Amino acid sequence: MKYFLFLVIWVPFSGRSQTLQGTVTDFHTGKGLFPVTVVNTRTQEAVLTDIHGFYVVPARQGDLVAFSYVGYKTVKRIKPVSVIIATLNVSLEQTDLQLDEVRVLPGLSKYQRDSAENVAIYKITLQRTPPNPFSSPIGALAEKFSKTAKRAYAFQKNFYAGETEKFIDTRYKPELVTQLTGLTGDSIGHFMYAYPMPYDYARSATDLEIKMWIRSNFREWIKNQPADTTAALPIPASGAK
Repeated sequence: MKYFLFLVIWVPFSGRSQTLQGTVTDFHTGKGLFPVTVVNTRTQEAVLTDIHGFYVVPARQGDLVAFSYVGYKTVKRIKPVSVIIATLNVSLEQTDLQLDEVRVLPGLSKYQRDSAENVAIYKITLQRTPPNPFSSPIGALAEKFSKTAKRAYAFQKNFYAGETEKFIDTRYKPELVTQLTGLTGDSIGHFMYAYPMPYDYARSATDLEIKMWIRSNFREWIKNQPADTTAALPIPASGAK
């Protein structure tokens, strides 16, 4: 007679690797938000949602997880009870915040100095506004057909568009892209053209969020490259430093 010995090893679920996943959406529209920063406040491990608002972050039962997005109120939630994977969907509401005007004089960056100088130079043209058609109907009609007025408003549009691009360039730099992705040469331009940074994000995001945004888009960019070129591309380092 043969005897078989079965050895059962009990591993508590709490010791296993656990994750939290879900979707972050706009409270009013229900659309997925990208790129929302999702941070496990205990481990400080952070991830970004994808273009559909989906996220996966390592977290244990009871961990406090924070969800933050530019222009929205930050939300914190506790990971619910689960065996291994827990699902937590979150809706974020937009902030209704009005900031007082602030003048920053010392320690201006080159962009700020150049911008202030340009505004002073073109002050008259930039301050030009169309007459009110109700209080000054004749003036409004004349302004509509004035070539000088058309040139002034076209200049205003181009001026502010240029200032916007210049500001984005101060946060979204080729040198930073190279540092985080390893891209060089024309590949940097191709990547930055494929993933332009929105002005509102460049204005409000922290340095860490900027780096995470670049890394997240770089991983997406690699997936979209032809198979014969992927092997030659650098592999992004884990974590955002």
